[in-house]
Formats: sequence, C-alpha cells, structure tokens
Amino acid sequence: MKKVSLTIVAILGIAQFSHAQWTTNVNNVYNTNTGNVGIGTNNPVAKLAVYQSTALGSVVKNNLLLSSVGGSAANNVQNNIWLVRNAAGSDFTTARLHDGISIDGSFMTPQTDTRTWWERDPTGDVQSWGTAANTYLTIKQGNLGLGTSTPAAKLDITVSSSNFTNNIKFGDANPGYLAAGTTGIFMSNNVGSPVFTVLHTGNVGIGQTNPQNKLDVNGTIHSKSVIIDLNGWGDYVFKKDYRLRPLSEVKEYIDQNQHLPEVPSEQEMIKKGLDVSKMNTLLMKKVEELTLYLIEKDKKEQEQEQINKDLKNQLKEQALKLDELSKLLHK
Repeated sequence: MKKVSLTIVAILGIAQFSHAQWTTNVNNVYNTNTGNVGIGTNNPVAKLAVYQSTALGSVVKNNLLLSSVGGSAANNVQNNIWLVRNAAGSDFTTARLHDGISIDGSFMTPQTDTRTWWERDPTGDVQSWGTAANTYLTIKQGNLGLGTSTPAAKLDITVSSSNFTNNIKFGDANPGYLAAGTTGIFMSNNVGSPVFTVLHTGNVGIGQTNPQNKLDVNGTIHSKSVIIDLNGWGDYVFKKDYRLRPLSEVKEYIDQNQHLPEVPSEQEMIKKGLDVSKMNTLLMKKVEELTLYLIEKDKKEQEQEQINKDLKNQLKEQALKLDELSKLLHK
C-alpha cells in the first residue's frame, strides 16, 4: 500500500511538473500557457522562437549568425542563417537575410565564401541565389537576372565571355547559343558559327561577330525594295556652266587608265567594295553625260543634214541653169 501511495505521488508530481513553467535562465523559457519555446527571448510568439539580441555592425559585409543546423557525413555540413550588411548603414534597410552552407567550420563569411546561398533583401524587394561571391540568379521587383544582381528588364542576362559554346542555349532541337557580354549580344547556331551580333556601338552583324558598320552582312541579301538616302544627285550635269569633256579627251583617258574618268578602277573596287549610293549617283551622272553627248551629236547631225539639203538644192538649181544654158547653145 505504501508503494502504491508513493507511485501515485510520483505520478502526480510528474504531471504537476509537466504543466509547470520552467526557465533555464531569463532568456530561455518554456511557457506552459502557450507551449512555445524561446531561445534568446522570454516572449516566444511561435512554437520555437530564436532571437539574437546582438546588434549587426554598420560596415559592409558585417554579419551576425542567427541559427545553425548541421550534421556529420564524412564532413560537418551546416546550414547557417546570417544577417549581413549589404551596404553601410545602421538599420534594416541595408541588411539582408543570408541562408548559406558552411563545411567543417569553413565558408563562414556571407557574400564572400558561403556555399549555395539564398539571400533576401526586405527593402529592395530582392532575392538572389549564388555561391561564394558569385551571383547566379536574381529576382528584383519582378525582373529576372541571370549572372547579374541588378536586373533592369523582365529578363536581363549577363555573361563574362562572348564564347558562343559556353553560354545560354535557346531552342529545343539542335540548339544554338546566346551570349550577352561586355561588348554586345551574340547569337550562334548549333555548330558555333555566328548568326547575329549587336555591339554596344550600335553596329549589327549578320553572319559576323565584329561588324564595322551599322549593318554588316556576310551573305546574300534578298529584298523586294531598297531605299537609300542620298547626299546629292547628278543633275548638275545639265547646268549651263558644266564642262562636258570632249570625247577625244575621254578616249585619251580610257587609253591611259582602262576605266572611265571618275569611276573607280577594278583594283580599287575589289579592295574597298562597292558603295551603292555613290555608284548609283556616279552612274546617273555618266548616263546624263551620255545624253548630252547624244544631244550634241544629234544637233551636229541635224546641222549636217541641213547642209546636205542646202547643197542638194544648190546642185539642183545649178543643174537647171546648166540645162537652160545648153538649150540656148543649141539654138
């Protein structure tokens, strides 16, 4: 009977203790009224509340470890959560929550060497993922950045190399590559040949990686229409003060140079290429000069025709006079 009484007392004591509030010290409390455990706080608002009362430093990259969960599997791997100062300051606007991995007590400096981290900025509406000091992906105010922590568009891609074979793939079957580097945007096909280039200078290349003009095309252009802005035209040839070269002078020039005056030579055309705008203006000038030569030739032919007509009339008159004279002589 005595043993039974002692057992009942012990059970009642355990029951009484299990519902009692206990405190390890003033900051570590189990609250019987709420069932919450607080670490670093005597007023836990959740089943487990952890609070670090030490202030975060005000210098960039100052950090404060909030929690650490880990285990040993050949190495001691920890998932740590820090507060880290992203910019100089003393309030939450320059602080971020940094969730990263450390191994064997190393890789313990947020934004420097932690592994596969996830970081959140409550003020700037920013979330970033990366490892060590490298940021791989960022979501900022609805913009997605790959390789940049400050995406300025819905999709902002930044890579450190313009090497086509080591950049972003696009398409499903036989994918090509897209790269955005420090000099521009580059696109290649599935064998690495250049397809499309836009440099920061504003030059565009099709089939070229280093266009030297606003548009450089390595291939054939097929178009229904092409409109070219001009800086002038050849109509000044028709002005009265224009000096038209005599054909004899043109012939002498051709004999010496084997090309028309003002027209580039074959060697020059092969070396520098064909300027369509200038060449069309030059060709029109030559057509207009030819027109003037033909007009002058036609004028001379008409003059010659009139001379021939006058001579014919004179001969006819002389023939009549000779006929009359012959008749008089035969009377």
